[in-house]
Amino acid sequence: MEEANGNHEISSSKRLRQITNALFKQGMGYAIDRLELKHHLTFHKRLQKEEFSKPITSLPVRLRKVLENLGGTFIKLGQMLSVRYDLLPREYCDEFAKLQDDVKPMHFRLVKQIIEDDLNQSLSRVFKEFDQKPIASASIGQVHKAKLRSGELVAVKVQRPGLYDLFTADTKLLHYLAKLIEHRYPEVREYDLNTIINGFEAYSKKELDYMLEARNIEIFYNNFKNDQNVAIPRVFWEHTTRRVLTMSYVHGVKISDIADFEAYHSSMKIASNNVFNAMLDQIFDYRVFHADPHPGNILLLGHNKIAFLDFGIVGRVTPDMVDEMEEILIGLLTMDLDAIVAAFQRMGLNDPAAFNAKQFKEDLVEKFAEYYDASNSQINFASFFSNAFDMARKYRIKLPLNFILLAKSIITLQGFGMKYVRDFNFTAYMQPRIEQMMKERVSPGHVYGDIRKVAINTKDFLSSLPGDLNSFFRTWKEGQKLKLEVRKSDMDRAVMELDRSSNRLVIGFIIAAIIVSNALIIHAQVPPLWLGIPALTYLGVFLIIWLGVLLTISILREGKYKSENGE
Repeated sequence: MEEANGNHEISSSKRLRQITNALFKQGMGYAIDRLELKHHLTFHKRLQKEEFSKPITSLPVRLRKVLENLGGTFIKLGQMLSVRYDLLPREYCDEFAKLQDDVKPMHFRLVKQIIEDDLNQSLSRVFKEFDQKPIASASIGQVHKAKLRSGELVAVKVQRPGLYDLFTADTKLLHYLAKLIEHRYPEVREYDLNTIINGFEAYSKKELDYMLEARNIEIFYNNFKNDQNVAIPRVFWEHTTRRVLTMSYVHGVKISDIADFEAYHSSMKIASNNVFNAMLDQIFDYRVFHADPHPGNILLLGHNKIAFLDFGIVGRVTPDMVDEMEEILIGLLTMDLDAIVAAFQRMGLNDPAAFNAKQFKEDLVEKFAEYYDASNSQINFASFFSNAFDMARKYRIKLPLNFILLAKSIITLQGFGMKYVRDFNFTAYMQPRIEQMMKERVSPGHVYGDIRKVAINTKDFLSSLPGDLNSFFRTWKEGQKLKLEVRKSDMDRAVMELDRSSNRLVIGFIIAAIIVSNALIIHAQVPPLWLGIPALTYLGVFLIIWLGVLLTISILREGKYKSENGE
């Protein structure tokens, strides 16, 4: 394995010696030897030959302890991996979820210096009172209670100094280790470690910028400012920077610390109900949701009012995953396996040609009974998503991070309900939301939006086609090598698909044209009128329904054909 000078410098760094010693401490001498890292150990440790031949057992636990020992960047990496059930086996994710980043607080003198440097004012000019002892401390920063000169109680989050430089150095080291591990352990290459680290790098850079977290808080504040059951802190922008975040102080107790809800003039059932409704509003209405809604991140303020904490991890239902999310949830509610398979198939296949939809569906059927109770009145969403992650790994489906965060939130919510609500039925909360989605999908506005999207995609394709063909023929003309593999069966299938798509596109354009025509006829009140509506409009509605039925039958027949033939 070739090593550049830069890599050699990284490999001989003090940090790499720390990593090697952390591995040795957890009985992972065999891995140290295979990775050729023994020279980073002291002479005394290198003499303990038996430590380098012992098999490694309980690997997930040992790796979690290694990450804890290294702290900082490595704990954050483990916490991010704890939600990536689509990449790692479940036992690793569950173990990494136990990682805690509680660390010794910064000295107040350092906190004061950071605040004054960032706000360009003395602490006493900004705050009337400032508690020197933090109310929370973690690897990235710590939180202090304070009072502004204007009298408002606030929570001030202060970031530790030098974190960005340390993070940059650690991620370079992680890339070096990833390359080394993939060289010595070829079997792990399928996990594409460098891609995982790139994702972690982008994710963590956002977490190091408190301005981004402040924007997240403001989004939630605006969404819930009129909700009597939910409180969100307000950001004080004039006292907020990349390293200092000032927000209103929320008085409450973590739900995880409450033994008696009645002591807070609250009911466990009603407070939990407010948590579920708030989270489902975030997912289905606002499309921005808290990605870690466990009881330790939710406060009870009294009288059943709740508040969310920690907006560093926020998920978004992005436009490109809305359809897939809806199809999966609707498919679960209606027991439509084909819809679920199609949604996963579109979501993140590395190699669509190698995907075996028939086998995927068979695997889904095998587990399907686990998702429903005897009367089919309750759906085990947690079981479904957990198994879906296992299947994503098996079929090499790279799920979008926002979808993983969504699934993790749903799993966490179901666990929350089972802990705090007697005879909990999550389906009772989810079903009305999913049924509303089903109604919206067949509404004229949604249908028109789908038609418009198809029309735009077709226009873009036709616009780019001449340029793509020109580029293709120029490459051919210049004598560059082109590899083209065409099988007759593939060509026949492509022609058939093109023919089907063209027919559907024409029908879609006709439906769109009739909708527009109907709108113009109604606006102009073209006679004759029947019940106050132009008679021609009724004919238009009949044609739309008829063409829509034909289009639906065509799509269903094709879906059934593909499912039966494993396409």
